[in-house]
Amino acid sequence: MTAQPRPSDLESAAPTAHNSGETTPLLSTSPSATSLEISKHDTTSPWLAVAKGETKWMASSSSLVILTMMLQSSFFFVNVMSVSHLGAKQLAAMSLSVTCMGILALAPSIGLVSAMDTFCSTAFTASRDKRLVGFHFQRGIIAVTTHLFIVSPVLWFAKDILLLLRQDPEIASLAGMYLRIQILGIWPWSMFEAFKRYLQAQEIMRAGTVVVMIIAPIHWFNNFFFVRSKTYGIGFVGAPIVNVISNWLLFTGILIYARRSSAAETWGGWTRRAFRNMSQYYRFAIPAVITVCAEWVGFELLTIGASYFGANQLAGQAIMLNSVSLIFQFSNALGFGASPRIGNLIGAAKPRQARIAADVSIIASVMVGMTGTMFLVFFGDFWTSVYTSDPNVARETAKLMPVACTFLICDGLNAILGAILRGLGRQKISANIYIVGFYLCAVPIALYLGYGPYHMQAVGLWWGLCIGIMISSALQITYIYMWVDWKAEVRHALERLKNHEEPAPDAALVSDELDAGSLLSN
Repeated sequence: MTAQPRPSDLESAAPTAHNSGETTPLLSTSPSATSLEISKHDTTSPWLAVAKGETKWMASSSSLVILTMMLQSSFFFVNVMSVSHLGAKQLAAMSLSVTCMGILALAPSIGLVSAMDTFCSTAFTASRDKRLVGFHFQRGIIAVTTHLFIVSPVLWFAKDILLLLRQDPEIASLAGMYLRIQILGIWPWSMFEAFKRYLQAQEIMRAGTVVVMIIAPIHWFNNFFFVRSKTYGIGFVGAPIVNVISNWLLFTGILIYARRSSAAETWGGWTRRAFRNMSQYYRFAIPAVITVCAEWVGFELLTIGASYFGANQLAGQAIMLNSVSLIFQFSNALGFGASPRIGNLIGAAKPRQARIAADVSIIASVMVGMTGTMFLVFFGDFWTSVYTSDPNVARETAKLMPVACTFLICDGLNAILGAILRGLGRQKISANIYIVGFYLCAVPIALYLGYGPYHMQAVGLWWGLCIGIMISSALQITYIYMWVDWKAEVRHALERLKNHEEPAPDAALVSDELDAGSLLSN
């Protein structure tokens, strides 16, 4: 595997006072010692020189993450294309199942593993014992697995719950069957997401891309074979089976990749210590869950709310939501690259370079949003025609274009700002801001504009969510640029490692390993 560019590779563009690599171990946490380490390692080059280096790093790393996320997104779109040919109720059942699974299982899993963006990236550059990266990885696995044990019974009895909520009996039955099968694939999907963050924290960015590029064609073929093939297809039940197969292949592929990469050196074997003091991990994971679920639920409310305004508005908002989601993946991928990058730089006692990396990621996100906006402005009618030829649906879609253009820039910026705060270990700040922006502002405003005296319907729902995202973005960017002390963040990161999670001595660590073996080493 070709290693991603290290900060030492960037020093030619941004020389520092001391040409130290980011893997130099740092664990002195006194203010004076921290200041000394910063003076040794941080860059003093002009902002533009450092920004150029960070831009090169972002281009080489985030491009791979973007490709990964786009390919992963194709899994769902292929599912929709396959099931849509089976009938309206089958498509409705799958959509309902995806909504339930997303809110109850997938979004919380993403939030739980997001804490690794803080712990693993900092440990990789700041810890003397690189096995601390694997230690935090184990805690992410524990958190996700525990959550899935809790939520699986709810998914198993989803049919009964949906009937209690007065859903159509046939749709509830199909959705319940879909979710029962899908339970088998949620854990490997969550492990794939955890492995991606574990590897990205070590600047191994291409693992997810390589694996998804191999599995995506298999998933596309299986969708035709199991769902639509007149000879071998098994209809609706084939859709969740294909997802389960793909999820296990993703997990198997990235496990093999990790074992053959340099990441194996950071894995110290299973240890009972990972089960202790999980409260420290949850302090960062639970706010991340709140953050992810807030936005996820917000998007789902758009679909649920628009369903009360007729088929044309529901179809129009589905087209626009699909379009916005595709463009959003670019900013979201930039965030997944920026978060471990900032954590690495903070752990390496390079706060100024970390701040400049944050600046670059914010600028890149705004540029992506503006590019997407220009695309919708000039090619919106053509893009709508790709989805539908119904003039009524096209008219409703056109009504959403102006708000979607504003939405694109703010939502992408929101994703980057949240990633920066994750890299700093400030998930609680994001969670509090999202509670204000989404639950206290976006939802009430959306309901008022959509159903209130103005009766703006689907357009009102979108403006409500857009206003909430604008508020969240404004609050996060204000916090980052007015209240974050980047030098102090270095000391806070080292304190988290030294005072709470520093591994035991080698002999004790070895004796504490479980006999169950290791994921990454033989």
